[in-house]
Amino acid sequence: MNELIARMKQRKLVQWALAYLAAGWAALQALGLAADSYDWPHRVMQIAFAAIALGFVVALVLAWYHGEKGRQRVSGAELLLIALVLAIGGGLLWRFGRMAPPARSPEAAQRNPGRVVPDSVAGATPSGLQVGSVSATATAQAVAIPAKSVAVLPFVNMSGDPKNDYFSDGITEEILDALAQLPNLKVAARTSAFAFKGKAEDLRKVGEVLDVATVLEGSVQQSGDEVRITAQLIDTRSGYHLWSEKYDRKLTSIFAVEDEISKAIADKLKVQLAGAGEQSLVAQRTIDPLAHDFYLRGLTLLAARSVKEAAEAFQQAVAIDPGYAQGWAALAEAEALLPAYTLTPAQASYARSLDAARHALALDPDTASAYVARGMVYGNQMRWADADSAFRRALALAPGDAEAMDQYAQFLFAVGQLEPALAEIDRALQRDPLSGVSGSVRAQLLLALHHDDAALQQIESTLTAHPDGVFVHRSALWVYLVLHRYSEAERQARMASKLNGDDQDAFGLLIRGIADPPMRKRAIQILATSPAMSGIRKDAFVYASFLMALGEHERTLAALEGFVPNGESNTVQFLWNPVLDPIRNDPRFKAVLKKIGLPYKPAAGAAP
Repeated sequence: MNELIARMKQRKLVQWALAYLAAGWAALQALGLAADSYDWPHRVMQIAFAAIALGFVVALVLAWYHGEKGRQRVSGAELLLIALVLAIGGGLLWRFGRMAPPARSPEAAQRNPGRVVPDSVAGATPSGLQVGSVSATATAQAVAIPAKSVAVLPFVNMSGDPKNDYFSDGITEEILDALAQLPNLKVAARTSAFAFKGKAEDLRKVGEVLDVATVLEGSVQQSGDEVRITAQLIDTRSGYHLWSEKYDRKLTSIFAVEDEISKAIADKLKVQLAGAGEQSLVAQRTIDPLAHDFYLRGLTLLAARSVKEAAEAFQQAVAIDPGYAQGWAALAEAEALLPAYTLTPAQASYARSLDAARHALALDPDTASAYVARGMVYGNQMRWADADSAFRRALALAPGDAEAMDQYAQFLFAVGQLEPALAEIDRALQRDPLSGVSGSVRAQLLLALHHDDAALQQIESTLTAHPDGVFVHRSALWVYLVLHRYSEAERQARMASKLNGDDQDAFGLLIRGIADPPMRKRAIQILATSPAMSGIRKDAFVYASFLMALGEHERTLAALEGFVPNGESNTVQFLWNPVLDPIRNDPRFKAVLKKIGLPYKPAAGAAP
């Protein structure tokens, strides 16, 4: 051993090794900065590391060889060999760097309206994903996963009581919302991230499904007014831990922990904050812990679309702490959604929503969710310019908020801006690929644009992923109806009725009347008188669409003309349903559109 060490010293192997390691480390750091700046694929760094490791072996062999000869000079042939190895390695890096496709934004993906199914329409989003097995049934464009992207997976409830899941879930959502404020960071939306709750999935598969390069995992343990939060950031491509931390705090300082975690993620992913380095992503105002607890309960209820119960929880939160801006904003969103999910009178609910949004913005004028609520209400009230402005403000404050994108897409759909609406729903689905609502909206948009094959593909993949979604089945009903696939349409009508607690036979007879002319008289009678159809009769746009499907042109126009000019509706999108195409050029139909200010076109350059 002593002889070996002496020979190594003679040949200066240690000096060669240290010098090479220093140079190799510097080269890797430089390459890492370039990879982050230009979003090179992870494969580039793997090749670079392998090339430098191989060079280390070559350097040691050369050192030993020349030491054996008693000199440390390198010949011209050896220099040529080294240059060749470096040239090959550099060529590989250049090749793989160029193979990384640039991020493709929906705004830049110009569609060709002259084609039946544009390339950017067919299967542009992975919205038909089987959550149970996490397998994609819809084709997605093969694009590189952006390096600056993260999914916040549901933090594990370590309290031992499943009833406390709402607390860990709420903490997760607050961190997710904080990260969504960062303009250069792609954040997977709650719906898609929470699809993996309780599932021991391979993180590489999670990254592929959600199209993210990293995931944030963690746990929450609450005991009295003490809380322990652990968090770790993991690279989905390599499985390496990039960052981890543990926090033991009082409930009164929970927002400071959330802000620290969010800023740590931004730092690790090299995402610049919008303002100064000390800017908080989570409001640092002291909130009553009990109010915060009701707020977290409400978030879980709202996500499950138990809207009435969610609104009640948010009301409790702001009653305990009237200065809770996020509580008021969440109440505004719940009240805006309430008429679509319950029998609550729309006018009263919308008034409460706007009042809650006003409270939120008076406390914090940068509360994005309050603007989303305003946009929803203004859109349903057909105050198009006000709705447009509110949604754009929300997206300026929270550019990564998939819910805001989805709602803005539905607004653009309602006002007849179909292509921009499709681009916006595609943006939402990039962040929330497992959303049943966004997938269904996309199917309806494709149908309105007469991309029938793409609409069918979209709705069928969404149905596969969301077999219990009422909205999904209702959307599927219209896709199949417009495509004259009546047996499938009836099946979807019955399924939606069953899930909603309605009369399945009444809806089945209605669809059969559309399919079979001899049965239409009976179907028209059911539509006009059946208690099961009372909800449809109250909505002029849905009622008119069913009348038109039954061939009742005159009654359709009369129903639309009877709509109050200053009325309220959350189904204006039905005006662009192909079922109304036979009367689209009728002067009376055009007069209806003019009466309610459609189509509305946002100001030039106003899109978010």
